[in-house]
Amino acid sequence: MATKWTKKRRVRRIQAVIFLIALAVFLFSGYQLLTIYLKYKQGSDEYDKLAGEAAKILSEAGGTTGAGGTGNAGKLEGTENGEPGPWEELYNLMRQENEDYVGWITIEDTEIDYPIVQFTDNDYYLAHTFAGTENAAGTLFVDSNLPEGLESKHAIVYGHNMKDGSMFAGLKKFREDDFYEGHKTFRVSTKTGFYTYEIFSVSVISPDSDTYTLGFADDAEFLDYIARMKERSLHNTGVTVDAEDRIITLSTCVNKNVDRLVVQAKRLEN
Repeated sequence: MATKWTKKRRVRRIQAVIFLIALAVFLFSGYQLLTIYLKYKQGSDEYDKLAGEAAKILSEAGGTTGAGGTGNAGKLEGTENGEPGPWEELYNLMRQENEDYVGWITIEDTEIDYPIVQFTDNDYYLAHTFAGTENAAGTLFVDSNLPEGLESKHAIVYGHNMKDGSMFAGLKKFREDDFYEGHKTFRVSTKTGFYTYEIFSVSVISPDSDTYTLGFADDAEFLDYIARMKERSLHNTGVTVDAEDRIITLSTCVNKNVDRLVVQAKRLEN
């Protein structure tokens, strides 16, 4: 028969084992959290550096890269002496760093101040930064099936909804009436100009929604599409989209990746 002392030793051993297991779980969890943090910081530092470079250049095109800037409503014209406009300078600079670069997007009062790329598939930039580093933040990218990229009749740009508020997480703010009312436009710089886009629809959709229609047979089909998008919108924007307009769809995952939130806007021209 075991003595009281033997029983106590067994209890202490069991307690020690439980403690060591708990400590191991704690340390492993801490390691995982630290790894995630460092990955987030790595991506954040990279994009902060790029945003600083973009801000210096695009500030010449209206005082700010933000959606509420003082620039013209549409495309900003180039210099009179034939020198490249600020958007061309930015385009050339970013192409030197990554030949997949196609544009830059900035939305005021969000973290969205990022380069946009386009690759031969829609998978690579889901897990790689602008510099090509493997990272869960990825990069904002145009649908690979659009040969004209951001100049397409309907350009579609995808980005992750990151928990730290980076990438396209800021699009979620557009679900709120007050935020939309104060942020009806955003800015996109491409190879051809520095444009303002006016939002005409914000909606939550399924991944296989016809919102992701890439092309249209004619003007009637395009306008029918616009009517459907406006009907689904969370806000009555009152924005008119004409047959000759170019539009853009910004897309990110919501509701535990089950649904998609899209912000749709038309490009304003001079």
